[in-house]
Amino acid sequence: MASARYTIYIKPEDIQPDAPPKELTPKEKRENFWFYHKWHVIIGVFACALAFSLIWEIVTQVKPDYTISILSSNGIPTGVGEVLGEQLTPYFDDRNGDGKVVVSVVEYTVASGDTAAGVDPNVQMANVTKLMGDLDLGESMLFLTDDLDFFEQQYYLFAYNDASIPAEGVPPDYDRMGVRWGDCPVLTSLDLGNAVDITGALGIDYQTFLQDFQLVQRYIDGTKLEDDKDAIAYHAASVEKFGELTRR
Repeated sequence: MASARYTIYIKPEDIQPDAPPKELTPKEKRENFWFYHKWHVIIGVFACALAFSLIWEIVTQVKPDYTISILSSNGIPTGVGEVLGEQLTPYFDDRNGDGKVVVSVVEYTVASGDTAAGVDPNVQMANVTKLMGDLDLGESMLFLTDDLDFFEQQYYLFAYNDASIPAEGVPPDYDRMGVRWGDCPVLTSLDLGNAVDITGALGIDYQTFLQDFQLVQRYIDGTKLEDDKDAIAYHAASVEKFGELTRR
């Protein structure tokens, strides 16, 4: 603090500013604000846009009424899942009551035996992880597979065609498990078309590809889904659809 002997002779007018602060124009105020707060505004706008986008995606997302999984140990041609979902829609119902019938077909390629040697382990692990999540949440109750033995031995999820469960500790009776695609008139009547490569040329015929796949249903008894009312209702509806699709 300054000594009193140095300030005693200072007059009040001597410490007043030479001129009052300049009053900024509206334009100068805006420019000043933008100079100091530009990045705050940009980040805030970006955060709001991102939040709005996520909320909009959640609100407008169409939830499938049924999900069917294609399980293959050999690979799946591009586009078959999308086409199959569209063609199967007339055979399903609006289970969730949203006014739309949506059948989602998801694809999982999990190599087995000798075929696993040439597969990228990261891709293999990603498919296994997604499949395990599907099974845990009960998203798929119906499956199409080209390797029934392998997937049953790996995941123990398939039921017999009468919806009964294979006895524990006893090898499954695969003759009672699953119905071949080519033996199901409803499925073979679907107009699936062909795969199309990037040049527009027609590739494999989807019906031909699926001929030896087995349509099989899963069971939920003994899993965490057996106490979930929604899962129980979904499973019962899927079992009914299994009977309709495999009727000869």
